[in-house]
Amino acid sequence: MKTIRKNTSLAVSAVLLLLPASVIGQDLEHFLGWFGGEYDNNEQVWQQAEDGVAPEDRHEHIHHIFMPAPAPAIGEHTYFIKQYLGRDYENVYRQRLYDFRVNEDRGAIELAIYSFNDEEKYRYADRDPSLLAELGPADLRNVPGCNVYWRLNGDHYVGEMDEGACFYYSEAMEQNVYITDTLRLTADEIRIGDKAFDEDGNLLFGRNEPHRNRKVRQFGGWGAVRRGAFAPDAENPDEMLLVPDLRLHNEGQIVPLVTAEGDATGYSVELARLTYQNTRVAVLKLGILDSETGETVAYSWANPGAGRVGINLGWLQVGMTADDL
Repeated sequence: MKTIRKNTSLAVSAVLLLLPASVIGQDLEHFLGWFGGEYDNNEQVWQQAEDGVAPEDRHEHIHHIFMPAPAPAIGEHTYFIKQYLGRDYENVYRQRLYDFRVNEDRGAIELAIYSFNDEEKYRYADRDPSLLAELGPADLRNVPGCNVYWRLNGDHYVGEMDEGACFYYSEAMEQNVYITDTLRLTADEIRIGDKAFDEDGNLLFGRNEPHRNRKVRQFGGWGAVRRGAFAPDAENPDEMLLVPDLRLHNEGQIVPLVTAEGDATGYSVELARLTYQNTRVAVLKLGILDSETGETVAYSWANPGAGRVGINLGWLQVGMTADDL
């Protein structure tokens, strides 16, 4: 196999190996405070579409759930991981159990990545973490050499695998496939760069630019829609109908507006943090969409860190408040 370019700075690694275990332990606590949450690369994919990048060349739109989920038989710091494509919660392409611990010999936070032997059994563990309570080693599998080592580098953490250590045999290609994973974590973003190479060092999949996933903020709120907007022949077309208990995050989630009586209004609401290139100003956009066509009917915007955002069109109103306000 040809040599795969190594990204790790030897000088930085040598210094980090000298750190006492207590310092790495503090890093682990700090790291986990950043790591947990949900992430999405909606703006990256949106921007590529705005730039005219061909659909097949755009990054996949991925939503990530990194949820603390106790699995005592596996480790002290375990997380349930679910990653799904686009906005479809059921279109899961990967679910894992992560186990973080201090590796004193390596001077790093070590991440062991486990797959589930029974994927379906734990598919909804993000909604019911108790499913993981009795999880044991026999329920999981781990590929040797594929652990990730995280180290603090200034204002962010860098995670890398050992060069050439993570691979599996592909029966289709009748050769080993080598995986590299380079990651970067800050308080509000995780960048994920997965690549696969054949035995000659040729790229099989992956991109030079990583997936840029921003941590989402959750919002709750309400809406109201005039009955005549979706049922013009109704007896009371001017009646405003409540749309209660709206829940959505700020990284491009779209939720249909359904009245308290269960009426589909034909409209949806979207929250998205975007940076319009003609102004280079980041905004939090609240959009009203035609549910059938996906076209935006109207929108308002606020500061990207705003705690409240709303819109009042007379015939339709929506108000959203951030959970962290």
